Amino acid sequence: MRLATQGGIERRLLAAVSSPGWSAVLLCIVFIFLAQSAVTKLGMSGLVLVLGGLLAMTILTAISLHDLTMALMIWMLSMSGFRYLGMVRMPVLPDFSIDRLMLVWIMLMFLLHSVVERRRLKGPFGADIVMLAGAILVLFQAQRGGFTHFHEWVLSTLSPLFAYFYGKNVINKEREIRNIMIFLSGLCLYYTIQAIAEHFMWRPLIWPKTIIDYTTGFVAPGRSRGPMLHPPLFGQLVGMVVMVQFLFLVKARTMPARLGMFVLLGAGLLALFFSYTRGPWLAAGVALVLLTVLRPGFRRVTMVLGVVLFIGALFGALQMANTEFFQDRMNSQNTVENRLGIFANTLRIIRDHPFLGIGYFEWQNVVGLYNQAVYVPLYGFVKKSLGAGMPIHDIYLGRLAEEGIFSSILQFTFYFMVLRAWLRKWRLDPRGDWFNRDTLAVMAATMVCYLVGGMVIDYRYFDLVNVIFYFFAGIICGYSPRIANNALAEGRAMTARS
Repeated sequence: MRLATQGGIERRLLAAVSSPGWSAVLLCIVFIFLAQSAVTKLGMSGLVLVLGGLLAMTILTAISLHDLTMALMIWMLSMSGFRYLGMVRMPVLPDFSIDRLMLVWIMLMFLLHSVVERRRLKGPFGADIVMLAGAILVLFQAQRGGFTHFHEWVLSTLSPLFAYFYGKNVINKEREIRNIMIFLSGLCLYYTIQAIAEHFMWRPLIWPKTIIDYTTGFVAPGRSRGPMLHPPLFGQLVGMVVMVQFLFLVKARTMPARLGMFVLLGAGLLALFFSYTRGPWLAAGVALVLLTVLRPGFRRVTMVLGVVLFIGALFGALQMANTEFFQDRMNSQNTVENRLGIFANTLRIIRDHPFLGIGYFEWQNVVGLYNQAVYVPLYGFVKKSLGAGMPIHDIYLGRLAEEGIFSSILQFTFYFMVLRAWLRKWRLDPRGDWFNRDTLAVMAATMVCYLVGGMVIDYRYFDLVNVIFYFFAGIICGYSPRIANNALAEGRAMTARS
């Protein structure tokens, strides 16, 4: 009898402890002891940092499992000039930053999606093989130099390689293209605000404040440099992303929406102007010409924009843009002669090292042996001092000089394959809401802006400008309007059944 009573008491105690209320109490006690231990070992600030990191990782995991394109946008956002806010210097390993963390994270999540959903990589694989071969070749050359410039290889080769891979294999639906375009339009708006605020020194609008910390980055008084801290790169990025605003302008259905997008487009071009860098101006100009040739809707927008700018110039609106400084930039002969000197030296190096080049980032170690005065037809005499000691300023001849003809052949073969894929998509005349000839024209203009800008800027020190180009290349090579339409039809059918 006593044993039965004792057994009943134990069952009641067990039932009480296992109830939700007691379970919550026990969990609180356990968490209190764990928190006390963590505070003792990490300190309060360390504990907050760890908990914040765990919360961010949980949210990021949920986002990535739902839609990997959201993680891709976070990755591109982290490259948009914010790496200086969260960079940790590593003594031996490459510096730790948010963009590198996101790159590894997206790799892992893509593998998880591929296993769970049994995804296969999209063919054809010709462009993939060419790009991978080029990356391995450049890595081999970087290894010959002792990996001194491994960081630059990650920025200019590895990150674009993954951007192409993700663009080709992750983007499958219309809404994913829509989200990417909305993101780039928002990025253009942010850059526009920063360029104009920096020019007029509207400090409350400038963020991060590193933009106006002129002890770091490329310091060029009078030129907007944005969060990239580099006026030429900033101007090039603005010139590329401003093309996306044309897509939203032609999509606007109401007059207020059209007027608003027109103002944003004009402000974006003003932001490009405030970089006071001729290379991005030229690149954006060529891209605008391409838009007007490809699509009648863009042609009308460009004509109206040209009329507005002409009227603004007549009424002296360009006085606001500091025309005296503009004239100084336009009349600067040293920049032109420096580029001509670099061009002449590059041709001499290519003549002596045509196949394997002089080695990855060996230009400044070798150029002194080739630097001499030169007569340039239709221009005149360029002194020996001009161009001396300057780094490479392009992605074509400089690459040929350092990496050799095999690397350049792979580079242009990839461009040709992407062009061929773009022409195939154009001839298909897709009629999706977000993948159509308007979108293809905007992608082409953005990529042409990159290629023309690459004639005067060496992109190897930067990642986002390369990532945007190769991400679009991946979409062009891998996106299938048929698959996207099937997915849209399935989604509508499921909605109708529910």
